[in-house]
Amino acid sequence: MKNKGFTLIELLATIVILGVLLSIAIPKVTQYIINTKKDSFVDEGKIFIDSVKKDITSEIYNLPILDNDVTIITFDVASLDKANQKSPFGGNYILNKSYVAVINVGTGTDPKYKYFLAAQDSKNYAIPLTSEDKLQTNKIVANAKNKMEVTIQSLCGTPEGFEREYTEISGLNDFQPVDEDGNKISWNAVIYSSEACNGEL
Repeated sequence: MKNKGFTLIELLATIVILGVLLSIAIPKVTQYIINTKKDSFVDEGKIFIDSVKKDITSEIYNLPILDNDVTIITFDVASLDKANQKSPFGGNYILNKSYVAVINVGTGTDPKYKYFLAAQDSKNYAIPLTSEDKLQTNKIVANAKNKMEVTIQSLCGTPEGFEREYTEISGLNDFQPVDEDGNKISWNAVIYSSEACNGEL
């Protein structure tokens, strides 16, 4: 009885077919994984915003009153367990570049609050300061540290709220008020963060 086996040609053909299939499948799987991480990165940002909204209703933070007031809360002081976890990309959140900013686009007597998010992790994935309604995966920047056009302003404060004036805050330019001569009015910021703000979670 003759032994049946693969010929050399059949083995080579099988290897070639497998190679072609892998060359197609691996990039698609890799892209799927990256897209899933991007979705999670944005979703976590929205969770941080929701956490800040909840804290604000509990009057934990001072709300902005004037149109040049801004309240900034870094991730480490948000009342959320997820703040102590790594980002979906596996990096630690950089505290002074991961925060929620709140401005008043209404009036002092009839306030209307608008929320923004900035986030960057130690793997250099980042979301520049972006309004909540525009928070999407296309805002995520990879290798942010090496891209000079992407600026996430470094902001730190104190647990009680640190008051500081900024001539401008990257990401809030379209909302910065101007005086009667058209000159930009500086932001009056109150920043809430832990003593560890200059580090990572």
